[in-house]
Amino acid sequence: MTCCTMNRNHLKSLYIITVAVLLFLSGCSEQADMPLSPESLPSQTRLSKDNPGLRRAMEVQERNSERLFAQRGVIGVGTGMTADGAPAMIVFTEEALPPGQLPHMIEGLPVIQRIGGPVEISGKPGSTGKNKNTSGTTGTTAGRTERIPRPVPIGVSTSNSYDCGAGTIGVRVRSNDAYYVLSCNHIFARLNAGGSGELILQPGRSDNSCVTTLSDEIARLTDLESISYSMYAANLMDAAIASTTVANVGNSTPPDGYGMPSSNTAQATVGMEVQKYGRTTGLTRGRVVAINCTVIVPYPAGATRFVDQIVVEPIRKNKSFVEGGDSGSLVVTDDSNAHPIGLAFAKSGDLAYVNPIDPILQRFNVQIDGK
Repeated sequence: MTCCTMNRNHLKSLYIITVAVLLFLSGCSEQADMPLSPESLPSQTRLSKDNPGLRRAMEVQERNSERLFAQRGVIGVGTGMTADGAPAMIVFTEEALPPGQLPHMIEGLPVIQRIGGPVEISGKPGSTGKNKNTSGTTGTTAGRTERIPRPVPIGVSTSNSYDCGAGTIGVRVRSNDAYYVLSCNHIFARLNAGGSGELILQPGRSDNSCVTTLSDEIARLTDLESISYSMYAANLMDAAIASTTVANVGNSTPPDGYGMPSSNTAQATVGMEVQKYGRTTGLTRGRVVAINCTVIVPYPAGATRFVDQIVVEPIRKNKSFVEGGDSGSLVVTDDSNAHPIGLAFAKSGDLAYVNPIDPILQRFNVQIDGK
């Protein structure tokens, strides 16, 4: 055998080995790039608005929302993620839609149907008596619906003195040396009808046999963001503030809650774990399933549209994140920081709809009075 033949055979062997190695590495790389299964997906997987894929998903959502709302039974459209952590469009419906009514993909983006049921504001108008705790958390409603020695904690029963209803004291806020308490428009301001100086009570009147007791005053209505009733509206918030004092309202939840919220807010991200403390269900925990959500909310004066909303599902199955009477609850991150992300105002089945907190604080020119 000649030297040249040996070299050719040697080169041929090296070529075969090299190709085999490259094919092996290629196969490993392809496997590594495959989407993670739900079981292997880290629990802390989140998608923020800074994520390029999520930004594109939001653009696709906004281009196609009207088309989806034209489908009967669609109540909301938001941006979320698939079980393996990929950006997706989430379509919220009252009930399961017939097969084929919703597309599986739009512009290459997965479309996921989430069945919630009819949307309703989560205040407690005209209610009497106590509500049982449906959240599966510790504590009973009695301590949150009865009169509490002043200063009252956040997260307990409240209402306007002219309204036999009940909602939740969201949080104490401040502007320099002036203090206010924040909750929903439909709790504090009687759905746009409230006037400056109206009394805000604790407990709410529906938790006091609809009696107005002047000694229950904790604040006076100061300002509200009007809700525009239109299917073409772009409401951002259902919110109002009332002037108060540190002697009347504290800045922490009851002992069985998350404590004092942070003065620094956080932007909701898909997959973020959150918590809230409310008049009806106390401390509950949830997870953000969608942001940038457009949702149709029925009010007594008519259905209207909210945009750029946060949607939260309960962590525990067959439980609720909010129930009637929890409107106004401050939603915060589920950690020791308790960064505020929004104000709960409506629900659909086990889903909660939440106004982002930053536009609310900017609207009223206040900041969270927290740690």
